[in-house]
Amino acid sequence: MKYLTPALLLSVVGCTPVATYPPIENETALVFSNSSNEPIPTIFEVTLRHAHEHFGGMDTIVFNLPKGVSRETYMLVSEKLGGATPVSSSENVGYYITELRKRPFHAEADILFPSSTGRYEQATLYLSSSLIDPWIVSRERVWLVPVTTLPDSGFSESTTP
Repeated sequence: MKYLTPALLLSVVGCTPVATYPPIENETALVFSNSSNEPIPTIFEVTLRHAHEHFGGMDTIVFNLPKGVSRETYMLVSEKLGGATPVSSSENVGYYITELRKRPFHAEADILFPSSTGRYEQATLYLSSSLIDPWIVSRERVWLVPVTTLPDSGFSESTTP
C-alpha cells in the first residue's frame, strides 16, 4: 500500500499535458494538446482576472488569446470570466495574452495590457498549482520594453472549434 501512493502520484503527474501557445511542439505532441482541455482555459481565466485586478486599464475584460487557440477555448474563457468579450480587431483595447507555456503544476503567461499612459505594457505572470490547490498567480514581472505593435486578433467567427 505504501508504494501505491507514489505510483499513483507519478502516473497523475506523467499524464499532465505540456502545452505552449502559440504551439511549438511537434505533430505528435500536438495530437495530445487541445487548448479547450483543462487546465488551459482556467490558466487563461486566472491570468486575465489577475491582469484586470492588478494592472487595471479597463472597466470590463476584453481579451485576445495566443495563436493556435480554438474558438471553443475563447468561449470557455469568456464564460469563466462572466461574459468577457474577445477582441474582434487590433483596434480594440484589451488584454492580449501573447504566449502561454504550461508545464505540470507551473505556467508562464506573457500578457500585454493597457496602461494609464494610453500605451501598452507587457508582463510575465508566473502561475502555480498542485494536486489539491487551484491555479494562482505566484508572482509577476512587468517588463520595461516598449510595446510597439499588438498581435492580430485570434478570435473570429471562422476560428476553428
